[in-house]
Amino acid sequence: MATAGVRAMAMRAATASAMPRVATRGFATEKQIAMRIVSTNNLKKITSSMKMVSSAKMQADVKRLEAVKPFNEFAKTLCGPPVLCEDLDVSEWPEKNLVVAVSSDKGLCGGVNSFVARNMKKINAKLAADGKSMKVVVWGEKGRSQVTNARRNARAHERS
Repeated sequence: MATAGVRAMAMRAATASAMPRVATRGFATEKQIAMRIVSTNNLKKITSSMKMVSSAKMQADVKRLEAVKPFNEFAKTLCGPPVLCEDLDVSEWPEKNLVVAVSSDKGLCGGVNSFVARNMKKINAKLAADGKSMKVVVWGEKGRSQVTNARRNARAHERS
């Protein structure tokens, strides 16, 4: 009889471990609700301080932009009016060219840097179609890495 009792206990243990446990969720206690309210208020404070920091950074960037406007006018006298990269006519360019690409090292400017790298590739293709060559100087570390990676990939694609 003792073996039957042991067998029954073993069967109960085996079936209990084989059955999946379903999580039960009860109501939150007052302490948990109070902690969540404190946490939400802390997040609100952090968000408002981040807004103040970004506003200060934006004001500093606007001041720097205003300071650079005279240089922009000088650059227009050197280069002529600005032209979109898509509308660029390279037919009048000489055989050998140097293009200075300006990119940004600021955060969240990956789209700008990708745009610069992609258009350098398009300009190079237009020049190559006309039998002309181009060297690129990139101003900005993040843009430089994208342009060099694009050129490295193009060379690897030509070899294969």
